[in-house]
Amino acid sequence: MPQPFKNEPSRMPCNDLPVRLPVMLPLKPECHGHSRKPVQPKNVCWDDPRTPPDWSPISPAKSRKFPSTDSGFARLLGAQFEEEARNKEEKEHFTCQICFMDQKLDEGVNLDCGHITCNECFGAYIEVKIREKCVTVQEMVCPMPKCFCPITEHQVMGSVQGTPLLDRFLDTRAELYRPDNPIEKHCRCPCGEAIIVESARSEGFIKCPTCKEEVCYKCQERHAGVPCAEFWQWRKENDKAQQAFEELMSEQGWKSCPVCQAPTEKSFGCNYMTCASATCRGCTHFCYICGDKLTHMEHFLHFPDGLFRDACQNKRFEGDESSPDFWMQLWRMFQAVRG
Repeated sequence: MPQPFKNEPSRMPCNDLPVRLPVMLPLKPECHGHSRKPVQPKNVCWDDPRTPPDWSPISPAKSRKFPSTDSGFARLLGAQFEEEARNKEEKEHFTCQICFMDQKLDEGVNLDCGHITCNECFGAYIEVKIREKCVTVQEMVCPMPKCFCPITEHQVMGSVQGTPLLDRFLDTRAELYRPDNPIEKHCRCPCGEAIIVESARSEGFIKCPTCKEEVCYKCQERHAGVPCAEFWQWRKENDKAQQAFEELMSEQGWKSCPVCQAPTEKSFGCNYMTCASATCRGCTHFCYICGDKLTHMEHFLHFPDGLFRDACQNKRFEGDESSPDFWMQLWRMFQAVRG
């Protein structure tokens, strides 16, 4: 039988004695320089029934292991990254609404209406407008159908900067300028100088500051001391050149524009005419048969028998289809179109 420890009271049954065991926790590395290795208790009698037979030092806490990344979550995350990259790339590119080509965002022109075109298409559109003298605020608009958003002067000048079209654009816009104030009138002297008169008068003469010529405020002609009615009557009776030209127009079958009275000759094509004079600038359309002014909606409605026949709603075809002249006229038109 084992002997009790020194100075230890006599043994008691294990069932009646509370068990108190020393628990040696590992020390932290920063605590007094001790290592994390637990200290073994000394002077322990392993045969003592108070000592558990399977007692062992408490091991340090093991590091927690996280489960590996799930493959499905990884695929979802990768798809999200690809979508964000694709959206970012789409924001940096756009599709030109004229040529339908994908372009970089910094290579396009964003109009105030929201339509975006590439620099090449926008420059070609502006060039056509300038060459046709359609440079007013009402004419220089967005190229998209049924969109009348005006193109700013800064955008036009940026497109033609460094080219001869810039000076042509500025000169044409100054030539076609008309004051918004109803009491002001934009008069043009025969020398080409533009004069803005800030007056509500309806008659009188204006002296050009450049050539010193006096022009009529009402008709913008030079007839100092003579009323407008007498001047035009005299001009009609004595202008032989004008009379000869009117006779020539009648012989050749030429027509006059219903707006600016500019003479027009149709060499080939249909009877829907577009006046390209400096006054109308392609904004006036008329019938070559009856001379009435037409709109885009009347392009085909005004010619029920066809655009290429000499008949319209106001004047029916008077020729006989069985006559040689009728078929000869159609043959000439065919040859003209064929080139």
